[in-house]
Amino acid sequence: MGKRIMICPNGCHASFYTTAHVMQEWEVTQRGDFINVTNECLQTTHSPDFDNIWTCSKCGAEGHISRYP
Repeated sequence: MGKRIMICPNGCHASFYTTAHVMQEWEVTQRGDFINVTNECLQTTHSPDFDNIWTCSKCGAEGHISRYP
């Protein structure tokens, strides 16, 4: 079984927009209420998943999974 890749159905060969989960550092009040983000990304806790929606950055189409050897 080959590796999976995401492709645009329109053949754009562009990058994609999808979600990942990251850990941020926040400044908070004494009760833990949000004030400000002080570090946008301390670490990635979950990388992009092929089960997510992947949107072509060029044409906006939803990507499709393909396999290659």
